[in-house]
Amino acid sequence: MVTSMRLSRRGLLASGAAALLVRKPARASDGGRYLSAAATLTNNRYAVVAVDEDGQIDFDLDLADRGHGLAVRPGGSEAICFARRPGRFTLVLDTLAGALVTEIPAAPSRHFSGHGLFVRAGDLLLATENDEAKHQGVIGIFDARANYVRIGEFPTFGIGPHDLALLPDGKTLVVANGGIDKRHDDTGGRELADIRSDLVYLDWQSQRLLERVVLEPQYTRLSIRHLALTEAGDVAAALQDSADVPDLDFPLGFLHRLGSSPRWLAAPDGGWGRLRGYCGAAAADRAAGLIAMSSPRGNCVGLWDESGAALEALAIHDGCGLSATGTPGEILISSGSGELFSASRAAGEPTLRGANGEFRFDNHMVRI
Repeated sequence: MVTSMRLSRRGLLASGAAALLVRKPARASDGGRYLSAAATLTNNRYAVVAVDEDGQIDFDLDLADRGHGLAVRPGGSEAICFARRPGRFTLVLDTLAGALVTEIPAAPSRHFSGHGLFVRAGDLLLATENDEAKHQGVIGIFDARANYVRIGEFPTFGIGPHDLALLPDGKTLVVANGGIDKRHDDTGGRELADIRSDLVYLDWQSQRLLERVVLEPQYTRLSIRHLALTEAGDVAAALQDSADVPDLDFPLGFLHRLGSSPRWLAAPDGGWGRLRGYCGAAAADRAAGLIAMSSPRGNCVGLWDESGAALEALAIHDGCGLSATGTPGEILISSGSGELFSASRAAGEPTLRGANGEFRFDNHMVRI
């Protein structure tokens, strides 16, 4: 995340395991509460934090490395914070107590890739991983009923899986294979001649590949990164340009439905160049038919309707984390300056909700 301290998101990476320390107890909150990875504004202490809609921190837990995606377990107070790719740990939290439940280590020759979700009403956790030896993507399976022991895996039929989503049928998993794996991380290469990004649909129960979506040849350097589901049944995909110097005319978001072709989102006001080749997160307010994609590099958050028509392009410095709030038509946005904003198709301009003064928020945010 590009912050007021001018630190890059990727430049914040460090090695280490999660430190199992509670910094503050959870406190009661009258409104919605959200979970995000974060770092302190002054000394880069990594943490996972719970924050209310006015930007005040309810609790925080230390991390010794940078966190990324979050997942909430249905039917209880547990939530997951995944390490940023290539990550070696995942934390299970009790969001009511503000305490650590357990730490899930990466399996041998595997690393976590930043995202995961629950299936079977919270009984199982599925997490995107990479097989570092074979350079193949896998989904790790963890039994949440047995202290999150790893009980298996299945392939994503691609390279560098990142985000994933579960379709309403409960069995169809859609995975964004970003096309970038540890080979590229180790070499530091950004403009990638061998990038192979695709969107795949899997039956996670039978582990069968149902469909693979590949972009047109002129867009092969684009990496499909983050996903959101619309009420209309489409997958909204947010992309990043892998080049050192991005093509500012490249589109960075599309809609897709099983059995169809991708439909590019309309360019936001001012063109795709406003996003500077980088989408950092995606979210959908399904009740209101609203799609949001953020670009911390472009200091911009775009809003679209379910048809893909552009609605607003909001100027928010280093805004990235996105979540529907529970109020139809409203999206909450977190920033690298520790601020929270709300936005809607009706307002036209973002509204500052508050700032905590201690933490800058990382890429993602989820309502708990």
